[in-house]
Amino acid sequence: MFYLNINLCLKRSSFLCFFVLLTYLLATNIVHANDIDKIRFPLSAWDGQVLNKLIIDPGYLDKNLEFDLPSPPSNSSKETQDELMLLKKYAQEERTEEQVEKILIEARHGDFSEIYLDEGPIEESLRKSSYRILQFADDEIVYFIVHYKKRFSRPRPSQLIPELELVVPNPGHAAYPSGHATQSMVFSKILSLIDPENESTYIKYAKDIAKRREIAGVHYPGDSRTGQLLADKLVNELSKLAPFQKLLDEARVRFKEKKKNHAV
Repeated sequence: MFYLNINLCLKRSSFLCFFVLLTYLLATNIVHANDIDKIRFPLSAWDGQVLNKLIIDPGYLDKNLEFDLPSPPSNSSKETQDELMLLKKYAQEERTEEQVEKILIEARHGDFSEIYLDEGPIEESLRKSSYRILQFADDEIVYFIVHYKKRFSRPRPSQLIPELELVVPNPGHAAYPSGHATQSMVFSKILSLIDPENESTYIKYAKDIAKRREIAGVHYPGDSRTGQLLADKLVNELSKLAPFQKLLDEARVRFKEKKKNHAV
């Protein structure tokens, strides 16, 4: 029927007919795009324990701090569609047995700073010296991670492409920014302040954790990038806190002592 209408327009060269058809085509595409762009991570799917993080203010950081984070691209944008295609590629090519095992470990519930320290390329002397400061940092930053996830409410990738198989279930909160990317990069930057000699190792570890969340199918690459951007800003704010600096000084002293004793 639609094909016949186009041919009829071509035969009659009717300006009105072309205008009606063009309006129809544009309207169809716009409605389609708008439908996609209305998809958000539903409030009903949020984990109540995660939402409760917004009730508890950070101990030292001002909860009203605003960080200049870019909004995620619309669901219908080329950027999002390219990201989804990349996630499909990751699912086909990068879900090795080793990667899947690490994904499952890093997705465990509980104290992420412990998981990070236990599973990472971190020597024992640094692991024992840094736990307190990492826990302090985690307690301060979680409010902001949840705050921005709630603000942007970006849907998980499988909400847009349900055929995408996941390594782990979607967490009970929105995708953007990635919490794993934010936390792991904050931790890696703190370790780099304690042990600057191995900074590149720690930063790579954080990026690997973020990439594995993409391989798992629960995050877009843009979630990881913005999580790492947020981490930079959070570490900058943490560094202004006297309690953080005190813990940092203590961690540096303990690390040097433990490393010296280990070498003897």
